Amino acid sequence: MSTFVHKLTNATTARAIAERLPSATVKGDPARPIRGIAALSSAEADVLTFCDAVDASDRLRATRASVVIVRANASTTPRPDQTIIAVDDVRAAFIGTVAFLAPNAERPIDPATGIDASAQIDATASIAASACIAGAVTIGPRTRVGPGAVIYADCKVGSDCVIGPNAVVGWVGLAYHDREDGQRLFFPHLAGVRIGDGVDIGAQACVCRGMLSHTEIGDDVKIGSLVYVSHGVVIERGAWLSAGTVVAGHAAIGERVLLGIGATVIDNVKLDAGVLVGGGSVVTKDAPAGSKLYGVPAHPAPAMRRFGPTPRG
Repeated sequence: MSTFVHKLTNATTARAIAERLPSATVKGDPARPIRGIAALSSAEADVLTFCDAVDASDRLRATRASVVIVRANASTTPRPDQTIIAVDDVRAAFIGTVAFLAPNAERPIDPATGIDASAQIDATASIAASACIAGAVTIGPRTRVGPGAVIYADCKVGSDCVIGPNAVVGWVGLAYHDREDGQRLFFPHLAGVRIGDGVDIGAQACVCRGMLSHTEIGDDVKIGSLVYVSHGVVIERGAWLSAGTVVAGHAAIGERVLLGIGATVIDNVKLDAGVLVGGGSVVTKDAPAGSKLYGVPAHPAPAMRRFGPTPRG
């Protein structure tokens, strides 16, 4: 289960939230406290989350979140330790509530050129003079950050990493919700980025921060130039993302997965360990360990041989 929680400066209650939402109905204890905001997969209680599934029963039983915003027509009953707030537009209600509880938190503040005084930078790290390092950033030993690179708040970079010129770590992904009246609402990105040891991130690559879970890059991951890694993506140890690849929101890339140049992995797709994806392919479905995929949409290609950094003879 997810351990990320955006802690609130001041606790509130289910009643206080419901009173701000048009035509909201509360089931369960309206005085139940809210001390943070988290994903439905939260491992902590006393947090607010949302579930817009028509049949939310199983998901509500699985979550530890105390207060959940659900659909008005959802047929579900909260647990004794849980309160639900039923509304017509779940995502709009959640977005508006986050804006109220955590104002100005939907997008991170742009850091100035240089290193913020509150950033924790190891003495052996090398930071280019034109790089922009925000507060609440941690950078480990011997890591190098190139000219023009930007690292936003709540991002942690391990040891022996290279962040290339003009790379961006911790900006937001593309996440909006269209209300019935046509208004387009931006979905807040409350989480950060966690980068392991020995990670390379190429020039002008972008690694987005998470919305309700951190974007996670494992040890020894290699990310080429012009790569886009969206919100909440998890990339495990030793994966290789060639230049120009795109990994959409909440996709999961297993250990030693190799994405060929210009490949795309669609949101929420899971690639198990050792999957090979040919250049220019578009992966739309989960793939088991060791799969070899090629095409648009990607399909099994058993004859594909492993490719990578070895130059041709």
